[in-house]
Amino acid sequence: MPEAASGTLAVAVEARMAGGIYALNRFLMTLQGKRMPVRDLTVGMGPEESVVVALFECEPESARRYMALLSSLEDVREVREAGEVLEVALAATGEGWREAAVRAGVVAHKDGGTVVASGEPGPVEEWLRMLGEDVEDAIRLGPVARPGRGR
Repeated sequence: MPEAASGTLAVAVEARMAGGIYALNRFLMTLQGKRMPVRDLTVGMGPEESVVVALFECEPESARRYMALLSSLEDVREVREAGEVLEVALAATGEGWREAAVRAGVVAHKDGGTVVASGEPGPVEEWLRMLGEDVEDAIRLGPVARPGRGR
């Protein structure tokens, strides 16, 4: 279970639902109305179903209770834990980023003058720490959930 930036656990939840924008609106209003600790939210809408991937910043037991509540909504077909949680960081840095990426266990490549690194939240944070003073500028996108593979 990855840790979110605040040190609490991050639990990724994927919800699939029928209906269009009104179903999505009801779902989002439930997240807000019940004050669910959503850190990040990814929404994909298709002609037949919508997929919402939410990253809850809470303990797994609390996330299971939120999942049970969300699964009882009218248009929701399925609610389950999502496939993986990634963090992405962009950094303008000098040399040494490749070695640091290997040691930290993140995937990194250079695009122009920017190094793009991705991986689990802990290793990405470790990678940035290893770069230290060599970082001119960095942007962390934070933990984001990605739907499970093959779905």
